[in-house]
Amino acid sequence: MLTYPIALHEGPGPLLAFVPEPDPDALAETMVALANADGGSIVLGLTDDGEPTGAFDRADLDATVAAAGARCRPALTPERRTWADRALGTLPVLRVPRGTRVHALLDGRVVARAGSSNRTLNGDAIRRLIAARAQGDFEVEPVPGAGPDALDPGMVEAFVAAWSAAEGDPWEGSYADLLIELGALTPDRRPTVAGILLFGRDPLRWLPWSGARFVRYVGVGEDAAQRTAEERIGGPLVQVIDRLAAVVREQLGAGADAYPARAVREALINALLHRDYRLRGAPVEVQLFADRLEVHSPSGLPGFLMVEDLLSARYSRNPRLAWALHQWGYVPDPGRGIRRMCEEMAGQGRRPPEFEAAPYRLTVRLHRSPVATARCANGDALSQRQRQALAYVQAQGSITFREFRMLAQGVQPELLQRDLDALVAAGLLRRIGQRVGAYYILP
Repeated sequence: MLTYPIALHEGPGPLLAFVPEPDPDALAETMVALANADGGSIVLGLTDDGEPTGAFDRADLDATVAAAGARCRPALTPERRTWADRALGTLPVLRVPRGTRVHALLDGRVVARAGSSNRTLNGDAIRRLIAARAQGDFEVEPVPGAGPDALDPGMVEAFVAAWSAAEGDPWEGSYADLLIELGALTPDRRPTVAGILLFGRDPLRWLPWSGARFVRYVGVGEDAAQRTAEERIGGPLVQVIDRLAAVVREQLGAGADAYPARAVREALINALLHRDYRLRGAPVEVQLFADRLEVHSPSGLPGFLMVEDLLSARYSRNPRLAWALHQWGYVPDPGRGIRRMCEEMAGQGRRPPEFEAAPYRLTVRLHRSPVATARCANGDALSQRQRQALAYVQAQGSITFREFRMLAQGVQPELLQRDLDALVAAGLLRRIGQRVGAYYILP
């Protein structure tokens, strides 16, 4: 069930590997690497450039796969399939499931898939992977007290429709059978954590620490302490994602292009999808400042991952949630989301995203472009207050006199109004409306 489509045109990646020759050692290493990460597919007889080698015949295939599986500890027996390509013909494929234990090679090495290659893990990474595997999959644990009526049939129908469209074949069994196979229901039809998060009528009732909180602050840098907007968002995961993205757009207003929409959405999805739902008491928190957007997930990095691995490696703390959101269209390119986020920021000339990891907290920080130094009509450089006002308008789309007072607390109102008037006179801001109820936007 939890397998992803093969995309040969994208080449090798976190979920896809090519093995050109019938070499049992090379094949065993790739099988172990995928099993220790999120599983994936191995296409046999292709170079990394996608060129067929024709090196595998039936006898080679059987002998090589058997020998490779025996070189893994514990042994691995991948699922055998074929892949038909118009240009390349029919190619043998091995499906390697995500392991429930940590696998090693005969020489003792523990490897994991990182981008388009296999990486040997050091002692610390191995210990963290062992700890992650030992914890099991919290997402498939039943939710105490929740019965089948805790799930929303409408959400289930929407998912089945999306899944059928993605597979190109309508689901012919019962919805319950599909949910059991996904891990959203236990075999005795009790909703699991994944089931409540994906399809629950009221996930906050059963998992009060799920969902997200949005907070908007006035100010930039370390001076941003005053909250101007706050919203607690609950519901099934896809609704939380959509609502969070909408709130960010609404709060940015005319400055909605301050951040690439796809980069923002990727940061939100990653935080909600990969957080540790064992950690109670805190939801994902999205904080919007005048100069940056921060997304805080109440969990550290999963499995063997380090911050430097985020651009290439993949390890899902919640693989069933990840698979479901892929089928739903929210994760179109599994394993490539962080890279896409960075590309979106770079494509608009932004600073690259910052990632800050702690044992029980992971922060993604998106910066908007700094305000260029400007001068007023009389040639004087802008004051710190005026630069704050411009930064606020660039981030939020507009500023009112009341919001400016919150930015520069303790400053006489007459001085603040003089600052705004000077910015208007210099052509750096445009006033809309009369003094009472007026607001200021970029010209």
